[in-house]
Amino acid sequence: FWITSQDTACYGRDRGMNLAELLNALCDVEGSFRVRVGMMTPNMVMDILGDLIQVFKNEKIFKFIHLPVQSGDDQILERMRRFYSVEGFKRIVNAFRASFPEMTLATDVICGFPGEDEEAFEKTLQLIGEVKPDIVNVSKFFARPRTAAAEMQEDFVPFQEIKRRSSFVARLAREVAFEKNQRWVGWTGEIFVDEVGKISGSWVGRNFAYKPITIRDAADLLGKTLRVKVVGGFPTYLEGNVFG
Repeated sequence: FWITSQDTACYGRDRGMNLAELLNALCDVEGSFRVRVGMMTPNMVMDILGDLIQVFKNEKIFKFIHLPVQSGDDQILERMRRFYSVEGFKRIVNAFRASFPEMTLATDVICGFPGEDEEAFEKTLQLIGEVKPDIVNVSKFFARPRTAAAEMQEDFVPFQEIKRRSSFVARLAREVAFEKNQRWVGWTGEIFVDEVGKISGSWVGRNFAYKPITIRDAADLLGKTLRVKVVGGFPTYLEGNVFG
């Protein structure tokens, strides 16, 4: 199951409930399944952090979080009207990793937001290098009409510079992802095959940390639970062999 919305951590706040309660209820449902929790903004996570970590301990929850940071500079976050700080983001990541060291962390970064100077950009690079997310979704700033950011024209970053910065972040993120995926080589365990691979005769399964593991087999494996050994690590996926 996928729990998805623009911000899953907002769930139930208009009804006196929260996301952790929803996940607990889902985990009480009988059956063999896993739940992938979609994007949560840091400021909406803080007051339910302990409850979230507790319910994530259930084996039915993928050890995966999508926590957008957008920038490594607090002043830029304030200009973006993000209601959290870099330290708050890191505090959430560290809390989850203390309980789930092998969890998968996805985050988002916007390059070239108005007012982002070289120092602010460097802070974003430093944050990626420090936190080492498994996935970084990189966006180039675009001024949407009738938004507050569109009125910040005096602070616009030239588009060529935005392209340079986004390319730099994407390259760094790819290096970090490759380094982290290499650590999975040799891992053995169960995956659930939920996707047809891009190459004929290949399949993609997910392990407990929602890591995509590709395998090759002529049989139809969609929907199967298999035991595999990871034999290769690449920036965006792992490669495995079926055994047992």
